[in-house]
Amino acid sequence: MYKFTLRGNLNAPISEVYKAFSDPERIAKWWAPGKLSVCRYVGEVAEGEQFRLVMQSDDGFQQSVEGMYNTVETNKRVSFTWRWEDTHEMTKVSVSFEPQKNQNTKFELSQNGFKYHNDMLQQQYAWLDCLEKLSSFLPNPSMTLSA
Repeated sequence: MYKFTLRGNLNAPISEVYKAFSDPERIAKWWAPGKLSVCRYVGEVAEGEQFRLVMQSDDGFQQSVEGMYNTVETNKRVSFTWRWEDTHEMTKVSVSFEPQKNQNTKFELSQNGFKYHNDMLQQQYAWLDCLEKLSSFLPNPSMTLSA
């Protein structure tokens, strides 16, 4: 099985970064890679709750993801399962947050359970796109990634 981890810092207080991952209205503003946008998010961000995220391209093509929240710890961590509607492969995503100096937030996003390396790489690039959108959505757009 394949996995990846992305680490970085966002120029925003931990409460703002956590809300971006836990408030459905905020999720809808950034949780789609590239030129896709979120056209529908259904679900509550709470342990044991299921969600469905529908993304749409400019030409109307839609892709859906579904999952279930496993862990929701305010300002600390969110974890959930992740399955693209057109596959049977279920992966697990975990995002942790740590406050830093100057109202910055350190984050670590990992996703594991990929059967194929190419699927893992595609999802890693998709998360990088999403994190760029998240950064631009925050009050002081700035993000640095680290190894």
